[in-house]
Amino acid sequence: MSSALASGNDRPFVVVLGLDLDDTESSGFAFDQAARTVGRIPGAVLHVLHVQAAQAASASTPEAVGLLRLYVSEKATVLGAAAPARVGIHVRQGDAAKEIAQLAAEVAADLIVVGTHKAPHLKSLFIGSTAERVMAAATCPVFVAGPRPHPQPPQTIVIEPACPDCLERRSATQGRSWWCARHSESHHLRRHHAYSYQTELPFESHDEEVSATGV
Repeated sequence: MSSALASGNDRPFVVVLGLDLDDTESSGFAFDQAARTVGRIPGAVLHVLHVQAAQAASASTPEAVGLLRLYVSEKATVLGAAAPARVGIHVRQGDAAKEIAQLAAEVAADLIVVGTHKAPHLKSLFIGSTAERVMAAATCPVFVAGPRPHPQPPQTIVIEPACPDCLERRSATQGRSWWCARHSESHHLRRHHAYSYQTELPFESHDEEVSATGV
């Protein structure tokens, strides 16, 4: 597929990465994904864009350019051979979603990669986010990359073995008393039963340890 892209087009495959220097976790993950994508396609170009707030002082732009250059250099060192060979650095001011989509249009991007903050629910990753607005404005596919979720402990169901004293109690009372003395109070508060006897249909009355309602 990579060879076909390289030989079948006169222009390189172009990826625009929207990177937030204030959110290194999601931006780092997004950079890795963008770099891997570019690395799979010979001759591909990566444009990295950081957008400052519209009210940011113009004097801060050269500093942001330096920080972005340093960040990209460090990431490339870590990635080694997987680092993209051709990278453009961009710093703009204004609305992040608009500037990302605008740069993508200017460089005729084939793909936009944006990072997203870690959130507990999938819906909150998109609703009202920069990623959602980029997807609405962009004229090319948008890949939303975020930090890998931390693995959750398995929800293992543990089954308690039957209490021998409870079994003995039920057998001795023919089911009229369900719990032994040790479990009568704790289990009665959480578990209720209605028990029918072969010779007593419909349900007959029960002792105070068993709910006659079957709740």
